[in-house]
Amino acid sequence: MCKLEDKICSFNVNEFHLVTMLMPYIYDLVNEEKKIITFFEKDLRNIYNKVSNINSLYWKNKDKLDEIDWNKTEISNLSKKFENNKNYNVLIVAGNKEFIERINRLVLNFHTNFTLVNCYEIDDFNENLESIVKEYGKMLSTKGIREIKELYLV
Repeated sequence: MCKLEDKICSFNVNEFHLVTMLMPYIYDLVNEEKKIITFFEKDLRNIYNKVSNINSLYWKNKDKLDEIDWNKTEISNLSKKFENNKNYNVLIVAGNKEFIERINRLVLNFHTNFTLVNCYEIDDFNENLESIVKEYGKMLSTKGIREIKELYLV
C-alpha cells in the first residue's frame, strides 16, 4: 500500500495546464534517474510537443522527456503496460475521477514502494475537494510540490 507521504494530488483546468504542470516535475524525476509510468485518460502527445518546443532552451535533456508516454492509455492494454514497466518509482495518473480510481484500484492492491501522483480534472467535481485532498500528503501545482499541511488544506 502507498503511504500518505508517497501520495501526491494535483488539479488541472485543461490539458495544457496539466502538461505545463507535469513537465518540470517529470524533468526533475528523469534527471534523478527515476523510472516513471503514466496513465493518461486523454492523449497528451500533441500538447507535450507544443509546450516542449516553445520552451526548448529550458530542457537540456529533452530526449529523456521524449521517452515519457504522453499517449492515451487504452484500458485494454493495461496489463501489457504494467508488464513493460515493472520497476517504476513514480506512477502518474491523469483524468477524471472514475479513471483515476480505476487505475488506483489496480496498483494500490498489488504494488508498493512507489510515489503515486493523481492529476484530477477540476471541472469534474461536484463535491467538496477537501475530501479528496485529505487522502494525500502533498500537492503538485505549477509552483512545484508542497506539503498539504503547508497549504492549510487539511
